[in-house]
Amino acid sequence: MTLRGLGSGWRWALPAVVAWLLLGPQPAAAGAAEAVRVLIAESRAPLGISGHAGVLVADTSGRRILGHRRGGTGLTLSPHKGSVLVRETGAYAPVAVAWPEAGSLVRLNGRSYRGRVEFYPVDGGLSAVNVVELEEYVQGVIKDEIPAAWPAEAAKAMAVVARTYAVYQRAQQSGSLFHVRSTTASQMYGGATGEDPRTTWAVQATRGQLLLFDGQPISAFYHSCSGGATEDAADIFGARFSMIVGVEDPFSGACPHALWLQRLTVRQVEEGLGRAGFPVSRVTGIQELVRSRTGRILQIAVQHARGSLVLDGRKFREALGNELIRSMDLEVRVDAGGFTFVGRGWGHGVGLSQWGAKEMADLAYTHQDILAFYYPLASIGRSQP
Repeated sequence: MTLRGLGSGWRWALPAVVAWLLLGPQPAAAGAAEAVRVLIAESRAPLGISGHAGVLVADTSGRRILGHRRGGTGLTLSPHKGSVLVRETGAYAPVAVAWPEAGSLVRLNGRSYRGRVEFYPVDGGLSAVNVVELEEYVQGVIKDEIPAAWPAEAAKAMAVVARTYAVYQRAQQSGSLFHVRSTTASQMYGGATGEDPRTTWAVQATRGQLLLFDGQPISAFYHSCSGGATEDAADIFGARFSMIVGVEDPFSGACPHALWLQRLTVRQVEEGLGRAGFPVSRVTGIQELVRSRTGRILQIAVQHARGSLVLDGRKFREALGNELIRSMDLEVRVDAGGFTFVGRGWGHGVGLSQWGAKEMADLAYTHQDILAFYYPLASIGRSQP
């Protein structure tokens, strides 16, 4: 595309475009080894991209400009014949890369992001991937995972855990379109929007620190509240995570969800299982089959008119809703027209309990103490420069 093809604003955009053409994408490429690729959007609808100071959209080489805007004015991207189309200019490419003006941020779906955002045509829609430096990624995680007002040592422990999880996933997904999602499927990530100085300080204070086992980063699982005991990772996620072992956890007793109760009707149970691909009719009972050594249900049976459906505890919880069945450390009681679940804690129970970390920090434990308690077989090391 020629510069004139950028539209009527090409003359005032010229300095930024020329700078881009001269410099290209070298700054991001130089830090590629330390970058994290985060899936931040999947959409069949057009996506609007803008920058606080301005945004430039190019192909992956950085030499073909697809669109450029300054200030808060944005560009609209949509899928087009297996490519990414910038509607305002009519230009398209197999992959589009949005870069902010120097020192600025990229804005997508009401959130601001550091680094750059790449757009890929996937299954008739667009996938947006934020490519961001590791420490900046962790800054965008901590503020969404725990309240900024929590004690500093809890925030520092959370920073080490989130960083370790990201580094582990980056190694496991090194050839993939993205390393992590921005949801609880990986860990919550909100970009630069609403970053808080308190959590940013915790990230900077622990910069480079990782949880290691045998010299390698672990998959540092964590959850909201243990309910009294954390779980062996091998029982929940498989034997390859056996270096994360469960511990008795007296520090999570003050969690708001240390004890909880949830009632579901028979219809709610049937509909939840059906949506998850397990069609059942006229459910009559729910029975535990196997529990872990800490008491969480690992295998459960649902009795219904056509027989018995046997599921892993995790799949059962996901089917009925993780927000409703907060953990599998529970008892099931049958009542008229439904079931009452009486449980303890929130989450899968593996690794750090966020509410337990807060309580330990309130009691003057350091972040090293917190991590040693919840990951007793791991040590704290540093990432390579």
